[in-house]
Amino acid sequence: MRLWIGSTCAWSNTSSRSLRSCISAAPRRGSTSLSPRSASRSASSRTSFGARLLDRSSRRVELTPAGAALLDEGRLALAQAERAVRAVRQAGATELTVGFYGSSASLLLADVLRTFTERMPAVAVAVREIELSHIDDLTSERVDVAFTRLQPGEADLDIEVLMRQPRVVALPAAHPLSGRDSISFADLRAESFITGPRTHNPAWREQWLAEQRAHGLPGRVVAEAATVQEILTLVSAGRGVCLVPAPAADLYPHPDVAYVAVRDAEPATVSVAWPRRRMTPVVAAFVEAARDVARAAA
Repeated sequence: MRLWIGSTCAWSNTSSRSLRSCISAAPRRGSTSLSPRSASRSASSRTSFGARLLDRSSRRVELTPAGAALLDEGRLALAQAERAVRAVRQAGATELTVGFYGSSASLLLADVLRTFTERMPAVAVAVREIELSHIDDLTSERVDVAFTRLQPGEADLDIEVLMRQPRVVALPAAHPLSGRDSISFADLRAESFITGPRTHNPAWREQWLAEQRAHGLPGRVVAEAATVQEILTLVSAGRGVCLVPAPAADLYPHPDVAYVAVRDAEPATVSVAWPRRRMTPVVAAFVEAARDVARAAA
């Protein structure tokens, strides 16, 4: 017995539903046989496609060449349609959530927000602080774009470096080195360090350890901290010392913490990052504003 699917019709929601129904009823790749129940579901789409999709006998139901073509091309068509819907929604976005790590946005964020708002006044912007070295908010798209300390390639994100900043070490105020104008890594050889959580960004921890070893330090970690306030609490309590970007000294003054420049420390990165393949027009406009402000501040 041969099963014919009737006349063609214009693409519509009905066609889309019929196509989804046929694909969901289709056999797994590598097989051309359908169960009678699946065949019945496919037959219900007879008004949507102008070709025979199935050959049915008393024992089995099989896809015809047209049916197999529909399966392959239909999956591609539906995937493309879903991408198009996402792109349209993103292009018409009227909201933007901007994240930032600690001091990463200290010199830029306010000016970038002003510049972006002047260029795209219809977009409502929310700002959210992210835990140090934490990328889940970006990878899970809870924030659309963020100021970070990440380097390109350190995470599964699109990352653009905006500027670099000197680094200082945060010491207990009573530490013997706290009165110096500057020090080198060699002066910190006996110190224990406070770092960001290993689980937030393992690549960052490896980079930190590599820098320690390059300067002959053992990379001794005494505690982990997820926020600047946690770092300051641990340092002021004498638990250890912590390398931080230089702007932290002005942003986070503390009576029990001294900041001293480290001459041979690699500079800290200020970057913007966003989920891969999610450069929407709104995100692109924000990145452009950040780029322009950073260029003017250099």
